[in-house]
Amino acid sequence: MWLLKDTPALFTDMYELTMAQVYYKKQINEDAHFDVFIRQLPENWGFFVMAGLAELKSYLEAYRFSEDDIEFLRSKNRFSDDFLEFLKSLKPDVKIRAIPEGTVFFAGEPILEIAGPLIHGQILESYILNILGFSIIEASLATRLSLAAGGIPIIDFGLRRSHGPVASVRSARAALLAGFSATSNLFASRLLDFAPSGTMAHSFVEVHQSEQQAFANFAELYSEQAILVVDTYKPMAGIKTAAVVAEEFFKQKGVKIRGVRIDSGGLVSLTKFARKHFKKKGVEFLKVFVSGGLDEFAVEKLLAKGAQIDGFGIGTRFATSHYAPDLDIAYKLAEYNGRPVSKRSPEKETYPGRKTLLRVKKDYYEKDIVLPFNSSPEDLLKPFKSTERVEVINKRLTIELSRLNDDIKRITKPAEYKVEFSF
Repeated sequence: MWLLKDTPALFTDMYELTMAQVYYKKQINEDAHFDVFIRQLPENWGFFVMAGLAELKSYLEAYRFSEDDIEFLRSKNRFSDDFLEFLKSLKPDVKIRAIPEGTVFFAGEPILEIAGPLIHGQILESYILNILGFSIIEASLATRLSLAAGGIPIIDFGLRRSHGPVASVRSARAALLAGFSATSNLFASRLLDFAPSGTMAHSFVEVHQSEQQAFANFAELYSEQAILVVDTYKPMAGIKTAAVVAEEFFKQKGVKIRGVRIDSGGLVSLTKFARKHFKKKGVEFLKVFVSGGLDEFAVEKLLAKGAQIDGFGIGTRFATSHYAPDLDIAYKLAEYNGRPVSKRSPEKETYPGRKTLLRVKKDYYEKDIVLPFNSSPEDLLKPFKSTERVEVINKRLTIELSRLNDDIKRITKPAEYKVEFSF
């Protein structure tokens, strides 16, 4: 299951098992329906993008308690032998309805329903929220970055700053779904069939006697794929040196070095200087890539100020979702044994019963309506059984964004999309 080599059942909170043991002992295990939803959008976000179902399917397929898991639980002196035997043989028998990956959605709406025996549904809560929460954060943020870049390629540079290996894969997959061109994460590249990409570190330049020698050695080996980092010392001097090396390789070998990367300094002025200088020296084929602490707000501002950029490397602020690192995502019981139930505590109320999610649309999406369950082909919550190809999800997301008003997609201060609850 992704990066987890062991069985995944212990990826749960203690109270899931303490409740489950009571249900088991008291034979409280009729069919239950749980809803997953997110209570509110982060500041400056106008929408979410659904993601995480591929990992969810993997989790359910791999779910089991190993002998070591059972012995660990036994050592806590909280669980009876018969309940532990029950867990040992447990394979969750649940059905899922979910909005498909790549679908835009909004706060408060049901995005996933888990149905099955109460214990089976309850015991899955913690890790399902773990999977969906960060997957949705990253897919939504990756989409915002793509919108800000306006079609300019973006590369995922987030591995080294991610909060753990699993998080790095989730962010890389989100980048892939949102149309990023490549990832620096080789594990994710192999796992997801995502194009790998990378340039050089500043240390590569530092170990050489000169910047020019470093560039020449790199270009000699990687030719058309070579991207030279030009800001180890003085960025303008580095840009000029890259032009010298590029001109030499083109004249002597007919090789067009791919480009340069600027990782610091005044990116607007430096990219404009690079473009002008490369044209002057006859090496205008050099592409200009930028990186270094970028996010959707910085990308939008750079382009608005006329920065001459052919590609972005986005790392820390994407992989950690700097401005929206968490979501108030919830997994709540909606129905038990045919009886609608709800939570009524202030500011955390839920609507009772199973639900249908409808979207009203003409030229653009106008509003969503959440109402009591009514089997309908228009329901956005679809039975989920198998994962979809990335190309299908990419296409869905592209269509979804084309039907969303521009004011909802704004990077700052987006308009609020209307969601009605008909209960």
